[in-house]
Amino acid sequence: MNSESQANYKKLGRLAIAYGEEHHLLADGQCGSRKHHQAIDLALSKRLVWDPLILQRCSAGWISNDAKSCFDRVVHWVAVIAMMRLAITWNALRMMFDTLATSTHRVRTGFGDSEESFHPPSIVPFQGCGQGNGAGPPIWVPVSSVIIQMMIAMGFGFECLTAIDSQLITAQCFCFVDDTDVIEAGKSVEQSGEDICHSVQHAASTWTGGISATGGAINPEKSFWWLIDFVWDSREGKLRFRRTHQLLPDHKLQIPGLTGELEALRRLEPDEAEKTLGVMLAPLEDQHAHVAHLKSIAKKWAEQVRSGHLHKYNVIPLIKTTVMKSLEYPMVLTTLDAATWESIMSPVLQVCLPKAGICRSFPRDMVLAPLKFQGLGIPHPFGTQVSKDIEVLLRHLSNRTKTGAYMEAAVQEH
Repeated sequence: MNSESQANYKKLGRLAIAYGEEHHLLADGQCGSRKHHQAIDLALSKRLVWDPLILQRCSAGWISNDAKSCFDRVVHWVAVIAMMRLAITWNALRMMFDTLATSTHRVRTGFGDSEESFHPPSIVPFQGCGQGNGAGPPIWVPVSSVIIQMMIAMGFGFECLTAIDSQLITAQCFCFVDDTDVIEAGKSVEQSGEDICHSVQHAASTWTGGISATGGAINPEKSFWWLIDFVWDSREGKLRFRRTHQLLPDHKLQIPGLTGELEALRRLEPDEAEKTLGVMLAPLEDQHAHVAHLKSIAKKWAEQVRSGHLHKYNVIPLIKTTVMKSLEYPMVLTTLDAATWESIMSPVLQVCLPKAGICRSFPRDMVLAPLKFQGLGIPHPFGTQVSKDIEVLLRHLSNRTKTGAYMEAAVQEH
C-alpha cells in the first residue's frame, strides 16, 4: 500500500483501539490485536473455565470455530459503524474505505510493478480491509466485539458464583482474532446434554449469523465441538464424562459452510485433545497430549539442525533462542515433572552437543546448569515451567484481569 496512506491507516487503528480500551468498549472475550493480551493467556482462560464446568457437573456445548479470511471479507459499512463507535470521524473513515474500495491493484516485484493491473468493477466496489493494511486488526476487533456483545445480550454462555466470596464469573466467547470458542452451558446442573442440545445449536447459528452479517463465513473443516455431560458409573461410584456413543450419537451440530450449505461439525470426545492457539486442549485434561506435541516439536527441530551446517559457537545460543522458546510457550498449561522435560529435550541435546564440540553423553546436570556454575547455560525446562507459572500468577492477579478472575475462582473451587 502507499506509504502515506498506510501511515494514516495505522494512526486511525491506534486511536480506535486506545479509545475502546479507555472506555471499555472492546469485549473481554476478544484478546487478539490488543496490548497486554497474549494467545497463551486465552488458552489458559479456556482451561480455567473448564474446571468449574467439570467440578459443578454442568452440561455444556463448547464450539471451536475458525472464520474464513475475516479481514478480507468484512463489509465496509459494518466496519465504518463499528469504528465510529470508537470515536473515529466519518471523514477519516470515508478517506480510508473509499480508497480501499476503489484502489487499483498491481503486483510489485524486485523488477518493478506489473504493467497489468486489476481494479474494481464500476458497480461493485472492493470489500475487506486489504492485504497489508495496518488498520486491518484494529478494524476486526470492534467488529467482533459487537458480535460478542450480541451473544452476551442473548443470554448465551456459562456463569457461576465463586465458592467463597460469591463473585459472578461469566464466559461467553473466547476470541483470538478469527479463532473463536463459543460456549453454551446449562442453566442448572439438572439439565442433561440432551436438554441443552437445542440451545447449543441456537448459539452456533447465532454466532455464524453474526459473522455472516459482517461479510465473513465459518470454515467447517477447521471447526469442531465438544458436548460436555456426565453419567453415573455405578461400578466405581462416581460421575464420568459421557462418551459420544452414550449421548445422542445421531445428533449433529450444523452451521452454514463456505458455500452456504449446512455442514456438520466434527464432534470430539471429552478427552480428545485438539491443537488450538498452539497448544493441545481438551475438557478432560490429558498431559500425554502435551508431551506428544512437545516431543514432536523437539524432534522436528533436531532433524532440521542435524542436516544443517552450524559453527560450533552458535549452537548453544541457537537452542536458547529457537526451540526453547517453542517449548516455553505452553508451559503455563503443563504440569510435567523434571524427568519428562529431560526426555523431551533429549533429541535436541543428542544432536546439538556434538555439533557444539561437546560429548553427547556429557552429564546433563552440567549441560543444564547456569554459566556461573560452569554449566553450558541451557535453562532447565522444569525450572522455566515453575518460573512461568509464578509470572503468570503475579501478572494476572495483580492486574485484576479476566484470566485472574478465573484463577481466583479455580482456587476457591478447590
